[in-house]
Amino acid sequence: GDRVILARGYESDDVVKLGPLKVGVVGEVVEVLDGPEPLKVLANGELWHYERGALVREGQEQEPISLHPGARVDASNARLGLLVVRGKDWRPGRGDQDGGAGNVGVVMDVDDIPEGLVGVQWPPSSAARRYSAGDDGQYELQIAPGYMEPTLPPGTLVSATNAKLGLLVERGRDWHRGNDDGGPGSVGVIVSLVDDCLVVNVFWPLVRTLANHRVGTNGMFDLQAASLQDTSQRAKAASSLASAQPRACPLDVGDRVILAHGYESDEAVKLGPLKKGVVGEVVEVLDGPQPLKVLANGELWHYERGALVREGQEQPREAEYKGSPG
Repeated sequence: GDRVILARGYESDDVVKLGPLKVGVVGEVVEVLDGPEPLKVLANGELWHYERGALVREGQEQEPISLHPGARVDASNARLGLLVVRGKDWRPGRGDQDGGAGNVGVVMDVDDIPEGLVGVQWPPSSAARRYSAGDDGQYELQIAPGYMEPTLPPGTLVSATNAKLGLLVERGRDWHRGNDDGGPGSVGVIVSLVDDCLVVNVFWPLVRTLANHRVGTNGMFDLQAASLQDTSQRAKAASSLASAQPRACPLDVGDRVILAHGYESDEAVKLGPLKKGVVGEVVEVLDGPQPLKVLANGELWHYERGALVREGQEQPREAEYKGSPG
């Protein structure tokens, strides 16, 4: 009879994702059995078995989300602006695409966190890549040493003196780019600082665009601190932005695929048949860290999920500006 919801972190569990309980869905325990998954739950008209740790009572206070430096990045703590470094499951084929061990990146895309993937940019590079945050039981990222969520009072103009990696921003006093940010009220995240911090690069999730903005150039300030800054609000922002974007279903047999942005330089990927401009076809989906078996140019190769997107699927892109910022 207990009404239950998923415990934090179980949204990305590969087994749990097959069942009817999702974020925001409430189920009812109809039977308690023996075995590793003793809780029989009815949700959305479907019966499913869950392990005890996967569920909590509706309204029950849960353990605080771990934002401690060194904590693995997963569905429970992934959020816009989270600062990360390579973690325990960093794949050897990635080499130093993060800029080297210890270099800090910024989580700038959470659309695929239900599939256990997050998008990260590693300053000073402008390439965005996706990493496992629970996909196939792998956790490639951990929270950066000394991490503290950057905050400013809402509405504060973002300048060279207060701009920080991971700060959530919105259009400010001197905004002049129309709806390049996705429209009034859209929230972006600072992913890199350039030109002595007089310019910042911002990723705007609703339009999936990376663009540079003035934070003091010629006395112009394009940005201000967003109203969504504290931990709970960031989590809500991540969730709402992810749900606002139509997410592609997981890749399956028969899908025509290309390399995701940034994977052209991955050491392991470079050995395979998929190159920039080459289209392959998924011929089998297996288990393990490289589950996608792809045929391209007459050659079969195995790829991790984050390395591929469907042909024609929109990816994060960098806005093209010529001359000085603005």
